[in-house]
Parts: sequence; C-alpha cells; structure tokens
Amino acid sequence: VTQIAILSSLTFSPIHSFQQNTNTNTNLHQTSQLHMSSLSTKTIDSHLHVWATSEQSKNYPYAPNQTPPPSLIDISSTSHLLQQMNHAGVDGALIVQPINHMYDHRYVQDAIQKYPDKFKGMLLFDPSLPEAGDLAVNRLEELVMAGFVGVRFNPYLFTP
Repeated sequence: VTQIAILSSLTFSPIHSFQQNTNTNTNLHQTSQLHMSSLSTKTIDSHLHVWATSEQSKNYPYAPNQTPPPSLIDISSTSHLLQQMNHAGVDGALIVQPINHMYDHRYVQDAIQKYPDKFKGMLLFDPSLPEAGDLAVNRLEELVMAGFVGVRFNPYLFTP
C-alpha cells in the first residue's frame, strides 16, 4: 500500500543560540540542557484506523464485505481510541481512512472535527471517480476543507 502524507502547519519551537562562557565549557552545556528540557514534545501515532461500532454502523455503515472482525468491531471506535491514547500517554494521532468505510469519510471526518487538537485525517483516494472533469479534484478539495491533511492511494483499489 502506497501512502503519501501532506503535512500542514507544523510548528517548531526555536532553539536559542548560546554563547560560550569564557571561564568554562560546562556552563554552555548546562545552559543548553536547561533550555532543551523546557521544550515540550508530543507523542503522535502516525498511522491508525478507527471505525464505527456495531451500534454506530447504523449511522456510519460499513462498505460491502468490509464488516470488521467480531474481535475488533466494538473496540476500534473514536471513544475507545481516546481511552487507549490517554492510558498510553499518546498526545495525538493521524487517522487513516479505514477500508471498512471505504470512501465514506464521515466517521473519520466527525472524529477529526470533534477533536481537532488530537486528530488529523488521511483520506482514501477513490480511483473510481472519472479522470475527466473536476469530480476527483473537487472531492479531494472537499475532504481537505473538512480537515484531512493527507491522501492514501491504495493500489489494490485501482483497476488495470
């Protein structure tokens, strides 16, 4: 599976330059350690999937022949993910559109819109959209405007 991520609006804290104290080299090292320890880092899961529980699937139906396995169907929801992230100390995640919902991005879209500080989304490109015209481009633009920051191209979905 080939995936291309388009990253948007990354913010980095500047590292201040330090002048060496002419008396000792240790002051520079201690100052650098002090400033570096004050920078905050975040733990981000860069690839995971969420999908509707069996109950939620009434509003977010699974694609034909894509019902999740019984052992996972009710433990891969957004709320379950948030619990697991909290337990593991994970600050954020890139949710990759699951094959279970195929090109219906509503479940992931709702998650990234409800928790914009926690989630970003990677959409699944629909190769069945006609190449001629603007339909494919318009769909990509709609999903980007909805908060998706990357595109997943699954070669198994393209017909030869």
